[in-house]
Amino acid sequence: MTTKQQTYQERAEQLVKTIDIAKKVIVNSKSLDDKTRTHFLNWGRDIKNMALNPEPQFKKVASLKYLKNDFLIYWNEEDGKDIEKFWSKLYENGIDFEKKDTIQAVLKRKRIKDIHEYESVIDNIVVAEQMGRINKTQVKVLNQMIGEFEQRQTNKGK
Repeated sequence: MTTKQQTYQERAEQLVKTIDIAKKVIVNSKSLDDKTRTHFLNWGRDIKNMALNPEPQFKKVASLKYLKNDFLIYWNEEDGKDIEKFWSKLYENGIDFEKKDTIQAVLKRKRIKDIHEYESVIDNIVVAEQMGRINKTQVKVLNQMIGEFEQRQTNKGK
């Protein structure tokens, strides 16, 4: 059985629908303060605009993947009622994005595989440690993997 590849427009519309679902969850959230709520709503609006009105050089499926990954970081890395509601609503609306914990995936694999994972680890390592999702040993391992990834990238450029 073959699955049809989605076009840029189909993927952009799916991301926009995801952002609209997130907006409803954020607006009705009992756990977010006004400053955080405003930040997330503005972030969603900006991502939506970049997806629907990309500069010509960014109208690529790969660019949308970056936007999707960036937008989903919070929804992937956090827990709670809002997060559960968000993923449940995506499922109800036929959006097949899956919740990923990048840090745990990297730790399990023992390697950062690409720039998306690298940026996610860099952006979330401190918060993950502060929240108790990873311990000091795991922080050291992640920092070593960050260094190894950076070395691989440097070697690619030579």
